[in-house]
Amino acid sequence: MSRLFLLLILLTGFVPLSKLQANQPAEVADRFHASILMYHHISSRTPPSTSTSPQRFREHLDLLERDGFQVWPLDRVVQHLQRRRPMPDRVAVITFDDGYISVYENALPLLKERGLPFTIFVNAQPINERHPLHMSWAQLKEAKEAGGIIANHTLTHPHMIRKEEGETDEQWLERLTHEIVENQREIEKHLGETPRYLAYPYGEYTPEIQELVRRLGYVGFGQQSGPASPFTGMTAIPRYAANGIFSNPTTLRTKLHAVPFPLLSEEPVSTVLAGRERRPTLTLTLAPGDYRLRQLACYGPDAQVLPVRTRTLENGNVVVTVNSDRDLSTGRPRYNCTAPHATENRFFWFSRQWLLPHPDGTWYDF
Repeated sequence: MSRLFLLLILLTGFVPLSKLQANQPAEVADRFHASILMYHHISSRTPPSTSTSPQRFREHLDLLERDGFQVWPLDRVVQHLQRRRPMPDRVAVITFDDGYISVYENALPLLKERGLPFTIFVNAQPINERHPLHMSWAQLKEAKEAGGIIANHTLTHPHMIRKEEGETDEQWLERLTHEIVENQREIEKHLGETPRYLAYPYGEYTPEIQELVRRLGYVGFGQQSGPASPFTGMTAIPRYAANGIFSNPTTLRTKLHAVPFPLLSEEPVSTVLAGRERRPTLTLTLAPGDYRLRQLACYGPDAQVLPVRTRTLENGNVVVTVNSDRDLSTGRPRYNCTAPHATENRFFWFSRQWLLPHPDGTWYDF
């Protein structure tokens, strides 16, 4: 696999799977992963970066059907991950963040027509305030009756990693607890019992937030890309963005067929970079697997090729060290690592989202 070819994945989303025929039957093997898709708006009239057109969304559903994917409800996948039960090789989950009205108008009819399950992560405040861009409780009830899970996205959609001025650590965690617990209470007041699933707003979390989520009894979902698997833990399950530049069906197909690296550990544990650190080093420890180690490559923002060093330990585990040779920009940049499968026409996939404040310590505005 050439370096140029992998760059195309990140820059344009173009990755042909020429050897993987769409009509091949899905193998049922002892695999423990699923591909969770994340959408926001399903519209051609909303911000492009967070939107998927209705036509493109239909193409995605056609792709899932054509490639033999089983679309499972999120709770079924979570139960399999928690119990480490094998799943069929091709399992996908459809999720929507924010509960936008375009999901009700443009996605729900297609999902109902095909009998597909889905999950909508919602914030109660804009619903209670009857914001025109958001679904109402009555519309969410209709979505639930059509096979949807309505789950938690916090009450007001805050940047959870940010402390307010003068706020202590204890006060910060109390505020986040209120965001989660009160939102769950609102959902259950209007729609009945629902699983304790939390999608982090903006995909932002810290080890302290993950511990809070675990202590409150929730399963957490991020916005970093990669297959959902036991290797990723239950407080930061990855999802593949399927909106904006990531809605290209060819790119999506490659990601849907990707498998997780057998990840044993990743350092640093926190994704938040402190002080003036702009060139973070990521260290991954991998168990032996079917990945082609010599072709493991990692990329930064704008498909920047990152320096990668690998070291095989006596027990067969592999230590992968990745860093950037130039400063990362403020915001939520990522390191994406891939490696071809040794015997199948697919990739292993891992992504780390970093959270970088401005050099003066203030946070970005988006």
